[in-house]
Amino acid sequence: MLFYNHGAIAVEGILRAALANINAGEVVQGGSTLTQQFVKNVFLSHEQSMERKIEEAVLSLMLEDNYSKDEILELYLNTTYFGAGSTGIKQASRTYFGKAPSALTLAEAAVIASLPYAPTSLNPLENPDGCKKRQLLVLDAMHKYGMINQGQLAEAKAEKIRLTNGTVM
Repeated sequence: MLFYNHGAIAVEGILRAALANINAGEVVQGGSTLTQQFVKNVFLSHEQSMERKIEEAVLSLMLEDNYSKDEILELYLNTTYFGAGSTGIKQASRTYFGKAPSALTLAEAAVIASLPYAPTSLNPLENPDGCKKRQLLVLDAMHKYGMINQGQLAEAKAEKIRLTNGTVM
């Protein structure tokens, strides 16, 4: 996972996003690390200003000096919005699947992992097709980075997922 391979601030991500935004003439990409996103969501406003970005960078560096990557990831996952009024993995798991996170299948976990990208528009209860497309991207990335093998990938892609509203995706 890329999160474990960079510090609190990923300069290459910031540069990539800046170039994409300049080329598009508007903000189309962000360059924030997961740590920066956590800091922004919990401690700062969502205002797009240089002052806020500097505060975000300083707090992110402080956070990574005092907490392990696993602790920061846990904080992020427990405070992130996952759509349908769900904040945190536990609530998202109950909202979408009616079960605890420890009972999720790989395919179901990939649905939840897909949601922080666009939690409202990818909400599987409202947009199962869009969410399924994103879930497949997550599964492909997990395979690409060696987190799952080909058999697990195929099984997760083939699994029929039943949501709490009865929808099967």
